[in-house]
Amino acid sequence: MSQPTRSSSPFAGLTPTTIPTVTALLPVRRRLTVPQVLSAAAECVEARGHSKDWFEDVTVPAGEGGVCAVGAIRTVVTGAAVEDHPVARAAVRALSAWLPSEPPMDAETGDPDFVEHVADWNDVPSRTAAEVVASLRAAALAVAA
Repeated sequence: MSQPTRSSSPFAGLTPTTIPTVTALLPVRRRLTVPQVLSAAAECVEARGHSKDWFEDVTVPAGEGGVCAVGAIRTVVTGAAVEDHPVARAAVRALSAWLPSEPPMDAETGDPDFVEHVADWNDVPSRTAAEVVASLRAAALAVAA
C-alpha cells in the first residue's frame, strides 16, 4: 500500500471560492484624464504640502510628507511619488509645456527631459507651494481647452 503524498501547494484544501486573489487586495483606480490628474495633483500639494529636491519628503513616513509637482502627479496616478506611468508622463509633459522655460535635453537620448524640467522649476529656492498649485491648475485648464 502506498503512502499518501502531501501536496506542496499553498492552496491545498481550499476551494476556488476561498482562494484570495491579488486583484482584490489592490486599490481600484479609475482612469483619469491629464487635466484631471493635474487638478488632483494641485489638491495633493495643498493637502500634503510642497517638497523640494525630492519627489516626496523622505524625512517622514511615506505618504505623509510634502510632494513636489512631479511627485504629486505620480501619486495621483500610481499612489506613489516615485512610481512612473504613461498617464503621469503625459501630465508632466503637459505641465512642462505650460511653463515659460524650455525643457533640457536628455544627454543619453537627445529628447526633451520633461521630468527634469518640471523638477528643476519646482526646486527653485523661491518657488512656493501656492505657485506650484496655481501652475498645476493653470496647466490643467490649458490642456482641457
